[in-house]
Amino acid sequence: MPRSLVLSSQSRTESACASMNRPPPRLTPTWVRMKWASRLARPMANEAGTEVARSKGAPTHMELVIRALASQWQSMLTMALMFTVTILISIWIQPYHDRPESRAFGDAGTTKAGWLAIEFLAILVFTAIILWLAKKKLDWIIKWGVLFILWIALSFALVPIASFMMDAEEQPFAFRDEPGAGEMLWVSDEANSFIVDNGTHLLMFSDVGGLETGTEGWADATPVWEHEIPNVDNDSHTRRIVPGPGVFTYCDESRWIRLDANDGSLIANGTDPCEISFSSAEDDWMVHSQNILYMDDPSRSYQANHNMVWMMPDNFDGREFLLGRTLTDDSMLLVAERWAGVIELEHEQHDQQGFGDANVTVLWEFSPETDVRFTAATFGHSPWSGINWFDAEDTDRLLIIGSDSGKLNGFTWNGSGMVNEERMVFNEREAFDGPIRGVMLADDWRDGQPNLWVVDGDQMRMFSGSRMVEELTVGAPAGEGAVGLSLHTVPNEAWAEVGFEDGVVIFAESEGWHSGVAHTPATEPAYIFVDESGYLIGFLNWSWIVAIVLSVMLMVLLTRYPEWYVVNTVGILTGAGVITILGVSFVPTLILFFMIAAAVYDAYAVYSSKHMLDLADTMIGLKLPILLVAPQGKGYSFLDEEADVMSAADDGGPAAEASAAPMKPLPPAEPKGGDALFMGLGDVIFPGMLVISALTFLPDGAGWFGMSLALTTGVGTLIGGLVGYFVLMTYVAMGRPQAGLPLLNGGSILGYLITGVILAGSGALSFGISLF
Repeated sequence: MPRSLVLSSQSRTESACASMNRPPPRLTPTWVRMKWASRLARPMANEAGTEVARSKGAPTHMELVIRALASQWQSMLTMALMFTVTILISIWIQPYHDRPESRAFGDAGTTKAGWLAIEFLAILVFTAIILWLAKKKLDWIIKWGVLFILWIALSFALVPIASFMMDAEEQPFAFRDEPGAGEMLWVSDEANSFIVDNGTHLLMFSDVGGLETGTEGWADATPVWEHEIPNVDNDSHTRRIVPGPGVFTYCDESRWIRLDANDGSLIANGTDPCEISFSSAEDDWMVHSQNILYMDDPSRSYQANHNMVWMMPDNFDGREFLLGRTLTDDSMLLVAERWAGVIELEHEQHDQQGFGDANVTVLWEFSPETDVRFTAATFGHSPWSGINWFDAEDTDRLLIIGSDSGKLNGFTWNGSGMVNEERMVFNEREAFDGPIRGVMLADDWRDGQPNLWVVDGDQMRMFSGSRMVEELTVGAPAGEGAVGLSLHTVPNEAWAEVGFEDGVVIFAESEGWHSGVAHTPATEPAYIFVDESGYLIGFLNWSWIVAIVLSVMLMVLLTRYPEWYVVNTVGILTGAGVITILGVSFVPTLILFFMIAAAVYDAYAVYSSKHMLDLADTMIGLKLPILLVAPQGKGYSFLDEEADVMSAADDGGPAAEASAAPMKPLPPAEPKGGDALFMGLGDVIFPGMLVISALTFLPDGAGWFGMSLALTTGVGTLIGGLVGYFVLMTYVAMGRPQAGLPLLNGGSILGYLITGVILAGSGALSFGISLF
């Protein structure tokens, strides 16, 4: 996203009012900086700075305004049309950029006032640099630097437009119901294998077939193995499975069963009333009566030797078990609703005399806050390992625990210890809207990088990359409580060169089973870039290539022949791109503050320091496309525009000598074909980014005339900006010095507040703003 762009605007036309012996004044120009810029309207040369008395019979002020507007309606109406078209294009491309990776500071930065303050300070720095370069006669640095930034901004508009026109429509992620039934008791670290308890059997599935076809479905899925569990009236008991070295151990509070992990065959079983059971390299372990851990001795009955019993922490309750993993030969990870930790497994009996006198050795632990419970947990490959998860060198694992408060915590197991994962940041509250019902670490395209899948309340989200960018948000199937998640991939011919595949998500909850496909991009790439090992570096679509080539061609044309229609074409597209990027980067409340600050700065730069006049002269002289041009007649050419129009306007000229001679009725103005109205892109960008911010961040709901709440508010903001524009034109037409932003931004803000507050109430302003 461009960090500094400079635009200028100027209006120049015959005025309908003139004093005796006085040449017609030119209309007030407007100088604008894009993104942070200043907007101002100041009189051109030959404008008197004094008031004159009106003689008897002279036209009234209102008559003068109407006459002036009538003589300039073509250019003013044309400018209003370009103002509107620019914002409409930004509305069109907004869905393409409405994603975390397009936001200037990510999702978390959308509510950070500190980032906005830094951008505002960049206004001052950018302006100072341009003025210094201009003073040193280094115009070529200014020209090519600004052109490069404009090229980037132009691409922000052309890439989505080309994508809409050329790329195949992406297949959306959508759940479908499956005929499966049962509870998902265990999911592998890779998330592609799982064990189901259907009430009579334990069934192991891996890379389930049929779900991705949309026809065969779950009914024809073939398990890797199955093991019958005789019904002994334990339907009300909680069933759990914990993996161990080459085995799975099943407990249902009345018995335990140890199975071979490869074929599901029976290794051992018993009737000890355990709540969970697991195996280490040398021994078998059980937990009963909530927090009593004991080493299983096959030669003894259920009455355990007290020298083989250890007490778990008080917050641990085996009946609230969520997840277990054997980490090393002598350490075990256990997660329950009120405690998570790594314990040391003693392979020798302790020497404490009384039952329960020995406590388990805790190597690491983590507990929720008071009145908060853990609701979901997963253990899998880490997105921050730096290597592909299917490589043998990948030893890092990530433990993620979700709670009913909507918060996620992550911890990295590096092979020897558990370390807090500080990169687990998703939004400013560090929590989701609903309770965490399920979490999964799984690679949706088999590109080597695991994604984090989160089910919170009635939403399922997928986060990708080291920055945890939210790339998918869909409504989760109706239901409450914990869900089981699994994912496997199926080949996709278009991406076979790099091995990308479509990901099939399996979603199991109390109301039934569901599946959905996370498709690879529907458009076959033009070029795929891989490294020496065959791993993906990146790829290009033809739409991107066309957009980049077209943007380069436009910049070349602009450099060689900067006529007004070329300037307008580039200006409208550039403005739309910048509007969209800024609009999706900050919530409306911050945009409102930004617009108010810019209006104040505008007044200072115009009326006090006047440094914007020098900046305007530089930009106009370099013929940079940072403005929109509305010719009053056919004879106008931007190529003939002088480089000192802004400074000349501020000098007053001969009109300053016009005394207070009585004004007399004026003859009708005769516009010259060489006049035009200029307006800087910044005049469009500020109202436009408030429109896009409203579309992006306002809550869902019904608006007016069949539009959504967000779109209605955006349209109201646009109308408010147009009202401010037409009010500004009444001052511009009469040649009165007038800063542009107070009216343009003021109208847009008023339009937003009227529609937004009526439709959304406090939701139009409440976005949880913080400094950083």
